[in-house]
Amino acid sequence: MVSNAADWKTRAELSPAARAEVAEQFFRRLGSVGSPLVSEASLSELLSRQVQLLLNDLGRGDATGNGRRSQPSEESLRGAAEFSRRRASLEIHPTETVRAAGLFYELTLPVLIRETLGEGATPDAVLDLALDLHDAVMTQIALGCVGYITFLREKIHSSHRDERRRIARDLHDRVSHEILVALLSTELCDGALTRDPELARTRLKSTEQALREALQVISELSGELRDSMTNTDLERSLKQFLESSIPQDVRVDFAATGDIGGLPAPVAEELYYMLREAIRNALRHSAPRHIRITLRVSGLLVRALVSDDGRGFDVRTASRARHDGLTSIRERSELLGGKARVYSAVGRGTTVGVSIPLVNW
Repeated sequence: MVSNAADWKTRAELSPAARAEVAEQFFRRLGSVGSPLVSEASLSELLSRQVQLLLNDLGRGDATGNGRRSQPSEESLRGAAEFSRRRASLEIHPTETVRAAGLFYELTLPVLIRETLGEGATPDAVLDLALDLHDAVMTQIALGCVGYITFLREKIHSSHRDERRRIARDLHDRVSHEILVALLSTELCDGALTRDPELARTRLKSTEQALREALQVISELSGELRDSMTNTDLERSLKQFLESSIPQDVRVDFAATGDIGGLPAPVAEELYYMLREAIRNALRHSAPRHIRITLRVSGLLVRALVSDDGRGFDVRTASRARHDGLTSIRERSELLGGKARVYSAVGRGTTVGVSIPLVNW
């Protein structure tokens, strides 16, 4: 039997023709299955470069001898990190990289064996080559996961920042306004107390009403900050929100089916925020007469819909403007591995749909 060292020392770097063969088959297969990794030009270009760097790393194994595995070059590591960041910025899940890595391994191993070991290669040499390729591919996957974790952290930070901004906006627009009205009314009362007691009483009533409304807003915001799905169930929390937030002239239908109470706490909490945001958007922008909310847990999937019969809007225009509410809903759903869809047209109402897989919870 020929030794491992001899087999490794006789390995040669892949020829340009073999490299072209691997790359052509790899990208053709990715395209045939509709992989998002090749649907965007800059990402596809980075992936093409990374394929060549991977093949370079495998060729570097020739000089190691004694069956030792080749190590990724600094350029390859930097390229993997750059590809990962770009993929994450396009909101492409790392599972797509795992699928592509499996395909790359499947296509590359036979070419490597044929081109670098040739006929008569020992089983040990083939195993070493397979393990070397496996290590190189797994390095790419690991770096891809690190990049996505960074992306998720940034999304969480962005989501929390948007929530703080919304609360600050509500405090400024609603609470500050009512307190200012109360303050002005109180100042006007000062001169009217002796000159026109009836007018003073009217203004004091206005002051009282403004302060009551400010107190109500503060109470609502405090409740939102205090509420947590870890302490109460999703269905109950939504009903409480509807009771306190829906105007009397808006009809609401709410239906929940399946094991809503059995949802994992992180899923329930994020769903609550997404549905609450969708309902708020409907009330704030659509002027609806009727809002329908459905929540269903079926098997390993939870689905939620918020539909209204309001004025609607152009979805493409809103997407380009990066509407804060819609962006928040999409980002929260993606953090859970799910999807959010918005359907609307001017004069035809709006439907926001969210689906979250439960397989990983």
